[in-house]
Amino acid sequence: MDDREHKAEKKQQELAKRLATKLTMPSRPDVLLEVMRAQSGFAPDPVAVTQRILTDMALSAAVLQAANNTLNGWKRKVLSIEGAVALLGFERVRTIVSEQFLSAALVSRDAPLQTLRLRAVEAGRTAARLARVLPGIAPNCLNGYLPAVAPDDAYTAGLLHDCGLIAMLKGFPDYAGFCRETHDQGVTDLVSAENDRFGTNHAEAGYWMLSEWQLPESLCRIVRAHHRIEDFNRPGERAKDRQQLVLHLSASVCGGESPKAWLTVEDRISAFFGMDPQRLEQVRLGAESP
Repeated sequence: MDDREHKAEKKQQELAKRLATKLTMPSRPDVLLEVMRAQSGFAPDPVAVTQRILTDMALSAAVLQAANNTLNGWKRKVLSIEGAVALLGFERVRTIVSEQFLSAALVSRDAPLQTLRLRAVEAGRTAARLARVLPGIAPNCLNGYLPAVAPDDAYTAGLLHDCGLIAMLKGFPDYAGFCRETHDQGVTDLVSAENDRFGTNHAEAGYWMLSEWQLPESLCRIVRAHHRIEDFNRPGERAKDRQQLVLHLSASVCGGESPKAWLTVEDRISAFFGMDPQRLEQVRLGAESP
């Protein structure tokens, strides 16, 4: 990277950091009400509570943030939302839900944020499906080269991978129109198009959002890198690096890609797992169950 490229990257990071600072993601009031109902009664169902939390990007991020803030001094951060709920307990989760409910902004059904939320949940589900299915069918998983990752960790990566879009929507009034334009034009390199138009991009903004909320650094790096498909040309030598790339995959292919965009990356990702591209596509689209 030459000096000019380095300076441009620093400017992108600084702008993204400003967008992310003090930004709060509005939760859907209907999800918050469902969680509150699931927590009420003599014997709340922890599974029901967790399943409802998993349907909302903002609430999931708030629960993860609270859980990790209780672990000061621990080397291992909590990435799983299920683990975060278990660690916090019902009373702390109830407090978080109440705080989110009081600050939630009402969002119309057809607003960009509502569309993003729905895509995020589907992305999380797809990522979890990949984590469940690939260890049993992908050659590079079966031979032990690529480690398995927990489906709930993959769900988190998928759910939050595009969280930076919220910062872009709130920071740039014309960003929603830009997204429609790039979709209609079949743009496959969204990050470069964002950098050209706005001086930063949603992957960088997402990194600083999650960093601001003190979420695990591993998750922050995955969000920053989820459009860097070139990483799959050089998988890491250490098992830890390879596991990061498996989670990176979960955040890279799980939600909202156009057929044209998927065609530009499927060969590299299929080779990373040592499998046929058509087989991977079947798993990605849910045609092959665990």
